[in-house]
Order: sequence, then structure tokens, then C-alpha cells
Amino acid sequence: MDSSLANKGKDQMQRPRCAEEKKENSCLPSASCTILQKHCCGGEMREMPHDIPSSNTSGSHVPSTVSIFEMARAQLLQQTSKKEDSSSFTSNTYYGLYPQALKDFELALLLQDSAEMFSKRHYDRATELLRLCNLSASPSGTPVQRVVYYFCEALRQRIDKEKGTLSLNRPEGWEEKPFDLDKVLQNPKPFAVVCYQSSPFFQVPQFAGIQAIIDNVKSAKRVHLIDFGVKIGSHWAVLMQALDNVGDCPLELLKITAVATSKQMVEEIGQRLSSFAAENIKFPFSFKAVVSEMKDLCKDLFELDTNEVVAVYSEYSLGGMLAWPNHLESVLRLIKSLNPCVMVVIDSEANTNAPIFMDRFNEALFLYGAFFDYLDVCMERDNHYRMTFEGLILRNIIQNIITCEGNERTFRNVRLEVWRDLFEKFGIKETELGESSLYQANLMADRCGHGFSTLDMNGKGLLIKWKGSPIIFASAWKFSP
Repeated sequence: MDSSLANKGKDQMQRPRCAEEKKENSCLPSASCTILQKHCCGGEMREMPHDIPSSNTSGSHVPSTVSIFEMARAQLLQQTSKKEDSSSFTSNTYYGLYPQALKDFELALLLQDSAEMFSKRHYDRATELLRLCNLSASPSGTPVQRVVYYFCEALRQRIDKEKGTLSLNRPEGWEEKPFDLDKVLQNPKPFAVVCYQSSPFFQVPQFAGIQAIIDNVKSAKRVHLIDFGVKIGSHWAVLMQALDNVGDCPLELLKITAVATSKQMVEEIGQRLSSFAAENIKFPFSFKAVVSEMKDLCKDLFELDTNEVVAVYSEYSLGGMLAWPNHLESVLRLIKSLNPCVMVVIDSEANTNAPIFMDRFNEALFLYGAFFDYLDVCMERDNHYRMTFEGLILRNIIQNIITCEGNERTFRNVRLEVWRDLFEKFGIKETELGESSLYQANLMADRCGHGFSTLDMNGKGLLIKWKGSPIIFASAWKFSP
């Protein structure tokens, strides 16, 4: 993003005042970064430092994880056009790479070749290439070694499924039943909290979205926020603090309705937020849990009042319904019937919904390659919490994308442009993220402190990139009558 954007919208994250807006600047509410620590884990967590030690300290000239996979893909395509195989590769091809990067490149090439062999139904050759990968892949190594380890694991299971054989050595932690990410995130464990606190990059779109909501509720006396598919929910405390900073026209009520599939977990989120509200804000606060699958939602569940302003928030939720287009369309019609003043949508900027296996494989490889790369910068490689997060969360997502088809493949993403086309059919128009939203996004991006996080505009939406690779988008939408 152009550096000038960082100087725009420097109003504090707050609800616009009823009187003439003041032009004073301030940062995010100071307590926002400790909410998870205090309210999600019973105060057991230590406060995480803003500057996290990096495993990769060799500078920006080192190729990113995604770049290495992209080079491997290009090399494989070149070999395929010449009817060669991976054995024709020589280290002179990319002589400019430093030794570890060259080893990572060779490993990435083996993985790409194995996936290509699988897509051509050459299962024995694919299995042999996976065996070679396993000689160097590791869940505790470089980002490339870690990515290859988990993709190899998933691809080996996919080969077993296609061949109709049952693996005799299924990896520990392998999920036979569908992995429910929402249940994991709704009941935050220490590993999830630490990774969240250590990774301000993933909070960038949240703060942009929160500010977009604040900009749109304006001088409303009663605000009803509906979170479709609530995860941890701690970022709503930031919204509370921002609204509480308004002195000229105090809020009469903030109501948050959270949609989730686990009654116990969503009620715990409500208890944490209610406890925070009681200790830190002056206006009345209410929390309502709607326990339901997204496809079973109906308008009556939200108990709307005629004198309240509604805002809708969806973070990594609508993409989970791409496997069921009819259900997705029903949810969009429901949201429109709620007459929200704004809908904020945050999701991954990738097309893991591609019908062709190799396209989906590479999209997932590049997307999660960037995730692993980012974690490598923010946390040490032997960090127990990081390894647990990768081994539980990212591993199961990768398994689902690679091994499953049809309705079983629940982790799906499409790019922002696809959402635009879909929303257009329902009269949902993209609206500008305000200058203050862009400013808040820049504040959080700057907290990464390593110079690898960049922001770019895609139409009216915001793309959050890591080392040049788009990972997440944040967007705001209005509903036509």
C-alpha cells in the first residue's frame, strides 16, 4: 500500500461524535492486546512481547517460502514440457540460492512432482517421490520442510484413499471425522492464544473491520452486532472500548449476537465479554448466543428491535458454506432481511475451491506456505505452542483440502473477486473501507516489525500480504433495498 495511506484517517478508533468531530489522534485502546490473556485463559497466560524473536534473521534477500514453491512449480512445468523428470534437475539450475534454500527448493520440487504424478494416477511413482520427500521433511524444520511434511502426509492419505487401501501407519492426530475448526477456536487453548498474540498480522483485517463497523453505526443509540460464526470473540472488547470513549452521545445499548454450533463454547465467549464489559465500559451490554448450523438460521432467532442499528460480521464463515451453494444463498438472503447498515467480510485470498486437483493443490500450497513463513518470522521453530498450532490447526485444514472431495471438503476459499460476483446477484454492493479503517490496518501491520507485511487495495477491498503474497482480504458491503 502506498505509504500515504498510512497518513490518512488518523482519527482514533472511535464512534463519530454527535457534535463536531474532534481531530485528535490516538492509538488503539491500550488494554485491547491483553484481553485474550486475561479473559480467555483465566489469567494464566503471560503477556507476549510485541517484538517476537525471529527464526529467520538473514534478511529480506532470502527467498520466501512461497517463492521457493513458485520456483519449484516453474521448474516442474519446464521439465514436463521437455518430458523430463525430477532426476534431471541439477543444483546449477538455481546456483544463486544459498545452501539451505537450495535444499528447500529440491524438496519443494519433489513434492510438486509427486502431486503431479498423483493427478495423472501414477500412484506408485507419486508414493516413491513422497518417500524421498520424507527423508528431509520435518514438522520442526524450515518453513518449507514443515509445509512439505504436512502436504506429504495428506497426499499419502489421498493416494491410499484412491487405491482403496487403508494406511497401516496413519499419523498421530489424523482426523477420521471432519475437523471442526470453530469448536477449537471457540474454546481457546493456550497454544491458540499465544499464536494469536504473537501474530498481529492476522489481526490486521479484524481491526480494519471493527473500524468499518464503527464508521457505519455513527451516532446510533442502540447497536446490534451479529457475528456469523464467532471464533474466539475477544476482538469485540476492542469495539466496546472504542464505543465507550464517546462522551457526547453515549450508547444506550450494545447487543452482540454470536452464531455458533456449540452452546457451551459460545456461552463461555459471552461470559468473557460480559465480564470485560462489567469491568471496563459504562453503557449497557447484552450478549445472545444463537446455537445453530448456518444453514438452519432464521430471522426470528436474532430478536431484532425496530430502534436498533444492525451490523453484520463474518470472519472465515461464508467460505465454509461454498460446498453447499443453496445453503450459502439462503444465508445471504437471511442477512439481507436483517437490514444491516454494513456487512464486514474477512476471508482468505485464495482459490482452494478449484475443481482441478493440481490447481487446488498449488493454491493451498502457496497460501499455507505463506502462513508457515509468517509463523517462522514471529516465533522460534522449537516453540511448543507454534508446533501445536501447526500440528493441530494447519495440519487438519491441509488434510481436508487435499484428501477430501464433495461435501466432505469443508475448507474452501475463493478470491475477493468471486465474492463480488456472487454478492452482486443479491444486491450486495461493496463499499469503501474508510480512511480510519486503513489507518487501523496499518497500525496493526506495523506491529509485525519485520518489514514483510504490506497492504494493497483490490477495488474497494483491502488485501493483506506477506512477502508479496496475498493471504487475507477485508471488505465492507452495503445492501440495496
